[in-house]
Amino acid sequence: MGDEVTFECARCGRCCTQRLILLNTEDVFRMAEHLKMSVPQFMDRYGVVFAKAGGNKSPRLYLQITGQSCPFFADGCIVHAYKPLMCQLFPVLKPGQTAGEIKALINKHAISEGVKHCKIFSQHDDTVMAVDREAMITSVIYDSVETIYYSNLQRTDMKFIYTLLRAVNKDQLRTIVRDYLFNGSTESGLIFEQAMFEIQALCQVVDWKKSPYIVVNDGASYEPGRIMVYVSPQDARDVYEASDAGQIEAVFSQANPSVADPSCAFVSVAIRLKGDRGMLLAFGGRKDDLREVTEDGRATLGFCPSDGSMEEIGALNVFIEPAVIK
Repeated sequence: MGDEVTFECARCGRCCTQRLILLNTEDVFRMAEHLKMSVPQFMDRYGVVFAKAGGNKSPRLYLQITGQSCPFFADGCIVHAYKPLMCQLFPVLKPGQTAGEIKALINKHAISEGVKHCKIFSQHDDTVMAVDREAMITSVIYDSVETIYYSNLQRTDMKFIYTLLRAVNKDQLRTIVRDYLFNGSTESGLIFEQAMFEIQALCQVVDWKKSPYIVVNDGASYEPGRIMVYVSPQDARDVYEASDAGQIEAVFSQANPSVADPSCAFVSVAIRLKGDRGMLLAFGGRKDDLREVTEDGRATLGFCPSDGSMEEIGALNVFIEPAVIK
């Protein structure tokens, strides 16, 4: 938008007086490396804690400020070149925000009075502020992955989630997220959500200490009591043989509403196999179609080769939370 105004941080430190500063796992590793400290040393020295705050659905990492201001503020930010992602974004956190909307959010959520004197308060309320697009794309990807991972309170492997964040934050996914956020593409939003729900299933497979294998699917069809996903002939054969030989130890399934298209929902599935491997997939569908499949949440999931080359197919039982698809 041509009439957007870029916020220029005065590095006054007023926002550095908040009691909690949201971090992501990559922030922690990056800052620890620059300060030549181990991650545990960094977290212990600077009071980094896991907490549930700010409306987050899952516990997240926070820099807990116990003094008058952030420990990295001393007549200016001493870690400005590698400061936390949230600090890079603040105070403009999403596209199209007006200065008035930002002020209202600050006034509503401010823990300290200092932040209420941020330079943003000198802008007219109707001024549309420009968001740092690249930082926002990173934030959306990291926040989505960490919300999924840390939703299980027993997950504490920060090295794993750090590696996962760096693995998914690549050009292809960033292009999809950019199209969703700044062009309003529902299609790109759905692609991004499917990728995140594949990660949801991947985390479950890793919890089982299995090597994850993604079953790529070309969509699904629906009928009362059964969902059919269309997969490669090899994957269809693998699922059939695992099912026929009693190799499937457990199935984890979870239904998730779509944000990009509220008429849709996704189902993520993790399959624990005997041996060292676990399969995973995610697929989306319209809520109307999913309601036709099940009323009580119970359904059969079949794996059909996309070329129709098998007469018998592998199938397993899944549960789709009725409240998600209502």
